[in-house]
Amino acid sequence: MGFFSKLFGQDEKQEAKIRETIRSEINIPECIDAHMKWKGRLQKYLDGTSEEKLDPMVVCRDDQCVLGKWIHGPALNYFHNDEGFHKLRADHANFHFVAGTVVKKIQENDFPGSDALMKSDYARASRDVIQDLTELNKQLNHHG
Repeated sequence: MGFFSKLFGQDEKQEAKIRETIRSEINIPECIDAHMKWKGRLQKYLDGTSEEKLDPMVVCRDDQCVLGKWIHGPALNYFHNDEGFHKLRADHANFHFVAGTVVKKIQENDFPGSDALMKSDYARASRDVIQDLTELNKQLNHHG
């Protein structure tokens, strides 16, 4: 069971149309890239070289980025019963929660704590989201 499991069994034309609609709503490779860039953004923030003003209360929300808005909106039309989608939702929420916690620790001058979190929970959360998105992208571009 993965992404699109509930879409299989429909005719191929219908399935192709759904894939096309999703691709018009969201650019998954761009979302992968945006979430990979968070590591650099957080590292700069930790090093004190960031130009960004990061607010942990915003960073921790999973409905603010392009992917989050799609997950909480249009994606529900296709995936509300899909296990892969629920994993993506949970992993994405966890990613933003951990990223927000890193920012909070930095703001509290807990540099060892934020560094440890970056190497453990953050690295894992990031990997999970990237894997989920890579799988979704594969399914979106799968033909037949």
